[in-house]
Amino acid sequence: MEHPKLKKESLGLWSVVFFVIAAASPLTGAVGALPIAFMAGNGPGIPGIYVVAGILLMLFSFGFIAMSRHVVNSGAFYSYISKGLGPSIGLGGFSIAMLAYLSMVFAVSSLFGFFSSIFLSSNFGIDVPWWVLAVANQVIVVILGIAKVEIGGRILGILMLLEVAIILLVDFAIVKQPVTMEFSSFSPSVIFSGNAGVGLIFAICSFIGFEASAIYSEECKTPEKTIPRATLVAVTVITIFYAFTAWAIVQYLGAANVGSVAAKDPGMFIYNMADQLLGGWSSQVMSVLLITSLFAATQAFHNTLARYLFSLSRDGLCWSKFSTLHKKYHTPYVASLVQGVVIIGGLLLFVAIGLDPMANIFAWSSALGAMSILVLQCAVSLAVVAFFMRNPSLEASLWSRLIAPTIASIGMVISLYMVVNNLDVLSGSNSPVVSALPYLVVICALGGFFIAKWLHKANPERFANMAKVVETL
Repeated sequence: MEHPKLKKESLGLWSVVFFVIAAASPLTGAVGALPIAFMAGNGPGIPGIYVVAGILLMLFSFGFIAMSRHVVNSGAFYSYISKGLGPSIGLGGFSIAMLAYLSMVFAVSSLFGFFSSIFLSSNFGIDVPWWVLAVANQVIVVILGIAKVEIGGRILGILMLLEVAIILLVDFAIVKQPVTMEFSSFSPSVIFSGNAGVGLIFAICSFIGFEASAIYSEECKTPEKTIPRATLVAVTVITIFYAFTAWAIVQYLGAANVGSVAAKDPGMFIYNMADQLLGGWSSQVMSVLLITSLFAATQAFHNTLARYLFSLSRDGLCWSKFSTLHKKYHTPYVASLVQGVVIIGGLLLFVAIGLDPMANIFAWSSALGAMSILVLQCAVSLAVVAFFMRNPSLEASLWSRLIAPTIASIGMVISLYMVVNNLDVLSGSNSPVVSALPYLVVICALGGFFIAKWLHKANPERFANMAKVVETL
């Protein structure tokens, strides 16, 4: 029986890049994470911290890319971990991946509803509950998730370019001013001063979503070339965008003042600068683009989840309908529909028990998602080393197969340790729920692992077929 496959050659390089950067949501990171990084992290050293984060993720990308040339599968992290560390650990990785991306969808959906509700109320006097708008967002996201994937790529591309453009307008307005530019933010003594670890947490979390390039490997043209290029382009663009933006802000406010100014009103930090530099129109445009940025991120994470479910179903490890493709669009439409129903049901449940979209849903979900993805990145780096040790004949340099992923895994473990120790800062909450989040990640990982072990005993043939549909080039 031939396994179902997603529509080949439906995505080009830039469509994949747009999906990836949209998931990282640059405007959301600039408006939400950057001010907190300035005030809680190492102030003027934040531009350099983004460069450090970019280098760490570039090191991760070398091994990630090397493996992507030999493994093409919409399961991405699940498939890579399965190939490198075995199907049992791979299924544990899948459980964490589902937790990670479900968390991110809840986080960005609640944020979308929150800011959309405020925008409608303040500009048009229309009071719409945040959850109604979040549900409407999910409906549109599901429809686009089922439609041709290249349509979603074009829409996300336009939205992503607009959100990057408005921040760059602020940056260039600063650079054009007749002030002396200085680059001490990139010196080691400034980068690693103050709470550099906290700054690094926010910097790394600003990249979340870049790893999704491999999700589209079955659907893009010449994946062995497109996925590596898309990954490198995405990491480079995100690094330059955040480092340049943070540096411009330091020039505008001054190294000695940037942390204290951010602390006065972090929520309006970027908006206030935009008004001062560009005029009142800019903060209004930015408000709209923040909403579209969150929509784009929701769409990108939705696509990622749908393809994870498709991949696991195709491996025979969950409901077979998840691997059913739309007859016209060749997209995993059942996975999209079910995911949409689960997210909408979850949002309504959160409303019923009285959770706040910002203080509870977004804070808890984003912290959980960031932590889970760091765990996955650690596992993938180790999987790359193990995969090439077992397959020495496969083409890959010593740097990509061993040195870079080893350094990346060490860096990811250190980053994960800092995230766990600073969850209250990352989430902005001291709730006991936040303290329990690391245990939830461990439970999910162990659950997937032991389910795989049970399957090995209960149905050896089915276990043996796990991940065999992964194409090895």
